[in-house]
Amino acid sequence: MCIRDSEKLDKLRWRTNQKAENIVFYSYKMSEHDHINEHEFKRLKHSIASLREFNNEISVYLFCDKPNLVPDHFKSEYSVFIRPFVKGFDHHMLSAWSIHRWYNLKSFRGKDCNILYLDSDTIFYYNVQYLFDTYCYYDVYGREEFGFRFDPNIGCCVKIREQLDKVDLAIYDLGGRGAIYKYCCGVMLLNNNVHNYIIDSLSELTELMNDFKRKEQFYPIPNPRIVDQYAIWTILSRLEIMGGLFACQDVTMGYKEQKHQEHFNPVVLHYTTKGEQELAKSDEKYNDLIRDVDALGADIDPYSVAS
Repeated sequence: MCIRDSEKLDKLRWRTNQKAENIVFYSYKMSEHDHINEHEFKRLKHSIASLREFNNEISVYLFCDKPNLVPDHFKSEYSVFIRPFVKGFDHHMLSAWSIHRWYNLKSFRGKDCNILYLDSDTIFYYNVQYLFDTYCYYDVYGREEFGFRFDPNIGCCVKIREQLDKVDLAIYDLGGRGAIYKYCCGVMLLNNNVHNYIIDSLSELTELMNDFKRKEQFYPIPNPRIVDQYAIWTILSRLEIMGGLFACQDVTMGYKEQKHQEHFNPVVLHYTTKGEQELAKSDEKYNDLIRDVDALGADIDPYSVAS
């Protein structure tokens, strides 16, 4: 590549707002079961440690409803800002185990920033800054949930096209105004201060979740574990958010995606709970994630279809 072309590429990656801070954040609600918490903190350690291998400058936040129980090494070794959940979060709401990530955005209200949210089941193989530099045009980036139209994985838990098409219709029935990708919320990048618009819509998100809990609104997805994702798709559609997709070259969904079978080179691997055991056995440093899958039963697979 000539110098001129290199300069053009750099300009393509320049954000309109160069002063906005880039932030990474995780969010975890403690379980009543100690073995679950122990395993989750192992996941978080692997994720954050791998991120820090390539970048020691970016701010990393970990929100936890019991911050005093977060192991000390997150702060001392990895310079993680440990924060409590925002006040007022309803721990008894539907999908309370995962939906807190959106409410904890309140901690960044009014802050000029781009935010990369990550679930714990993620591993970095390259500098996280690459995602901020490369995916800077649209307001939101992510990968589509398994089985949906733009998910390139072979095979999925939902095989009925008509069932998936109902999701679009249902979102519009709930006040959606624009087409939206059906994002898996495990890795999402929020640009252009769009987090402030989501914060302003949290009352609508709460209302939706309460309606689903009372079964007062139609829920078209057969997997009840992602009802919070369906709700946030609706919110993003109502806001007419301009969304884009991470390329599967850079952000994987599952371990391993077909594209990476021969040469594994993503920026970040979202291995998912479903692929965790294969990952754990693939490399000695992840062996501490190996679990007795047979003993755990169906709980190991959050993508299983409800009967």
